[in-house]
Amino acid sequence: MDLTRRSLLFAGATALGGVGLPRRAWADNPALIRGVAVGPSAAGARVSVVLEQQASSRTFFLENPNRFVIDVANSRLALPQGATGEGPGVGFIRRYRFGPRPEGVSRLVLDLEAPARLVRQDLGTRRQPEITFDLSPTAPIVAPAPREMLGRDAARRTIVIDAGHGGRDPGAIGTTGTREKDVVLNAALQLRSALEARGRYQVALTRDSDRFVPLEDRVRFARTQNADLFISLHADSNPRAEAHGVSVYTLSERGANRAQTVMDAQNWEIDLGEAPRQGMIGDILVDLAQRETTNRSAQFAEALIPRLGQVAPLLSNTHRNAGFFVLLAPDVPAVLIETGFLSNVADERRLASSRARQAMAEAMASSVDAYFAGPQIYAARA
Repeated sequence: MDLTRRSLLFAGATALGGVGLPRRAWADNPALIRGVAVGPSAAGARVSVVLEQQASSRTFFLENPNRFVIDVANSRLALPQGATGEGPGVGFIRRYRFGPRPEGVSRLVLDLEAPARLVRQDLGTRRQPEITFDLSPTAPIVAPAPREMLGRDAARRTIVIDAGHGGRDPGAIGTTGTREKDVVLNAALQLRSALEARGRYQVALTRDSDRFVPLEDRVRFARTQNADLFISLHADSNPRAEAHGVSVYTLSERGANRAQTVMDAQNWEIDLGEAPRQGMIGDILVDLAQRETTNRSAQFAEALIPRLGQVAPLLSNTHRNAGFFVLLAPDVPAVLIETGFLSNVADERRLASSRARQAMAEAMASSVDAYFAGPQIYAARA
C-alpha cells in the first residue's frame, strides 16, 4: 500500500450500529454514509466520513490491539455490489472496516500500528456534512520492512522536476545577465542526479533542454506520470535590490478555488473509485482529495525549508501560498521553489555557482527522503 496516498471506501446499503449514542427513530430517515477517506495529515493521519446529511457521532480508543472507533448514530452505509466494507490504511493506520451494530449506529474501526490520541475533530455543516478526525501516534511506530525488500519497482517513487521558463521565455534576468531559465535547468539536472543516485526514485523532467513548455503541459505531464511529488524550480526578481533568499510556495485557498475551474477546462479526472462524480457527494469527495493533496504539499514544504536553510539564506515568511498554475494539480502534491533573487547581487552570485546549486540539490533530495519516510516522521512528532 502506498502510504503517501489516500485510501477510499465508497458506499450502498447495510444497516450498522453502536452503543452509548442517543436513541433515535433511525429507520425513518437514516443518514447515508457515501464514502470514507483515510489519508495523512500534519498530526499523523486523518479519517473523513462523507454523509448525505449531518449525524451525531462518538469516538473512543481500544487497546490490545490498538484501535480507534467511530460510531455514527442513525446512519446507514451504502456499499456498491460486491464491496466488503473494509480497506487498507495510510501511515500508522493499518486498515479500517465497518461492522454491524444494533440500534442503527454505523461503526467504523481503524486498526492502528501504535497508540494514538485524537488531536482534532470537525463535525461538518449542513452544506458539507462530512465528519473528520485527526489522529497522532503517542508512541514510536515499528517501521515495516524496507520497501526495497518488496522489489525494486515497488520501492520507487515518481518525482517530476519542473525547470521553469525555457526557450523563448528567459524568465528573470540578473544584474550581470544571468538568466533564470539557465539557472533552474541546471538546478533541475543536479537534483535529478542527486535523486537517481539514491536508487529509490523514478525521476522525470518537464524539460531537460532549453525549450519552451506551456504551463498546462507541465502539469499534464506530472499527472500522466502518476507523480508522487512535483517540484517546480524558479528564480525570483524584485525592484528592491536588497530582497534575497529562498522561498517555497504551496497552493493557496484562492488557488484551490481556481483549481476547480482548471479541472473542468482541462478535463482533469480524479480517481474516486465507484463513487459518483456528479452532485454534492462527488463535489465533497473531490474536495477531500484536493485538501489531502494540499496537506501533503505543505508537509513536503515543511520538510524542505529547514534543509534549504542550511545551505542558502531564506526569505522571511519562507513558506508562502499562491495560485500558480503548476500547483493546481488536484492529485499531485506540488511545491514551487524560488531559489533566490537574480535582482540581488549576492543571490545571483550564489545561483551562478555550480557548487551552491549542488548543495541546494542535495538539500532538496534529502527533503524528499524525509517526506517519504512518513510514519517515522509522524512518530518523531508524538
